[in-house]
Amino acid sequence: MNHSETQSLEYWVSDLVITDADVEQIYNHFLEAEKPQLAGQISEVIINYRVSEERNRIKQLLTGRTLYQPVAGYEVGDELVFPALRFAAGTVQSVREGYDPSYGKYDVVAVEIDAKTREFASNLAGEHKLNIENGDGYDPFEDVDLDDIRARYGASVTKVVVDALSEKDEFVRVEGKWFVKDLMADVNIGHLHLAEAVLDMNEGGPLRTEEIIVHLDLDEGLDNEVRIFSLNYALSEDNRFDEVGPPGNIDWFLRKAEPDAVHIVPERLRYTPHAFDRDQLTPQLLLLERELDDEWSDLEPPQSAQPTILALTYPHRRAGTLPLSSRNRPLFPIGASRRQRVILIDEQTEEEIVAWVVREGRYIYGLSEWYSNHSIPVGGFITLKPGPESGRVLIDFDRRRPKREWVRLATIEDNQLKFELERRSVGCGYDDLLIVGTDFVGAVDSLARRLGANNKTLTSILIGIFPTLAKLNPQETVHTKTLYSAINMIRRVPPGPLFAELIKHPALQPVGDHYWQYDASRPK
Repeated sequence: MNHSETQSLEYWVSDLVITDADVEQIYNHFLEAEKPQLAGQISEVIINYRVSEERNRIKQLLTGRTLYQPVAGYEVGDELVFPALRFAAGTVQSVREGYDPSYGKYDVVAVEIDAKTREFASNLAGEHKLNIENGDGYDPFEDVDLDDIRARYGASVTKVVVDALSEKDEFVRVEGKWFVKDLMADVNIGHLHLAEAVLDMNEGGPLRTEEIIVHLDLDEGLDNEVRIFSLNYALSEDNRFDEVGPPGNIDWFLRKAEPDAVHIVPERLRYTPHAFDRDQLTPQLLLLERELDDEWSDLEPPQSAQPTILALTYPHRRAGTLPLSSRNRPLFPIGASRRQRVILIDEQTEEEIVAWVVREGRYIYGLSEWYSNHSIPVGGFITLKPGPESGRVLIDFDRRRPKREWVRLATIEDNQLKFELERRSVGCGYDDLLIVGTDFVGAVDSLARRLGANNKTLTSILIGIFPTLAKLNPQETVHTKTLYSAINMIRRVPPGPLFAELIKHPALQPVGDHYWQYDASRPK
């Protein structure tokens, strides 16, 4: 029975460590292939090498030794190999008689293995699973299926390989492929200056590597894949260039030609993490948090890209952005780049909107003009759908005939945000609990800056806003979603911390259906 180490789950999943010998095999593989390799291809090299090495080791171990089988007889001094013990080897120290009602008389041999003595049956009559037919010609790897090993453990081996190569300076990675520095094309500063000039002439980009390389004089004696890999690596190491293509594509852009909002998070989107006790939130509030789908809520995203509808919030309306939230994140798969250029296609007009996905800031920039042209309000419903190809997403809004609606409009009085209801023309379906607006955008921005500079707490902002919103309702109650929308005009905060503040403040009392009332008789 084959119990070789390379046939076990533990060997590949929990025990595997890349050794210097493995690295040498990988290096030699690159010398033979002379091309960049995927991590999965490199893991196959390791699997093949490890199985081959074990086969050779066991063959050497079997040379001059006897394969242990219970049916055979042994004498003191015989050297045995035990396949069931992962091919441990030992020497027979003594032989004695034994008896078992199931087998009758047999011999017991004491064998020293790794300085310990263990006993085994010999001259055992009858069938036994450890007996091996034609033991002299035994090949423990005769039935080994390398394809099966790769299928079972390839992913685990690949992860270990990637971690190991990442620590080796001689190996470099570009978009999932690896290569050896010594085998790469020489890309010098002159080539990089020329690449910058090519992108400059093309409005900053984006250009595929293949479109840039034709203008450079790289070593024609090298394989084109090596030349492209080498240029990609050199561009990635130079901060003048950004790789902005969707996963699977490599597109280059000049960083200086990118919008400022791609590098500096727009003021109204800046969020300073606010500690809170998540266990305080009720199941109903957790459901509401999922409905709002704020990009800073860290909710579990869907498994695949799906059509999604979101209600636009004030910070994103003000900044001309979309949230990179849990529901729409699969629509914008991001590779290793911190920024990605995408095309949003208006589903009705087929207008193409150049937008930028900013991973760290969790937003998609480039929609100010589209919002303004269509007068999309805060709270307006926006639809996103998978596009015809990677890097292209369909966008639309709930188009309706313009109608005058009651809207909460904010003004600034005594350093406080105040709200009144006024009629405004709205030509977009919207969430009436989220809709807010202002005719004094600059004043609202200034107030937000002052509150931030003065370190105003979330609690003080909440209590300052609540009364002016409550007076808009005959019951003097305010919905949780309305508080979320209003507060985000002057302080960027996701639902979780806000909900926790509502729960713990003694003067704020829930009255059902996510509405709250302010009880001035309670301590503040």
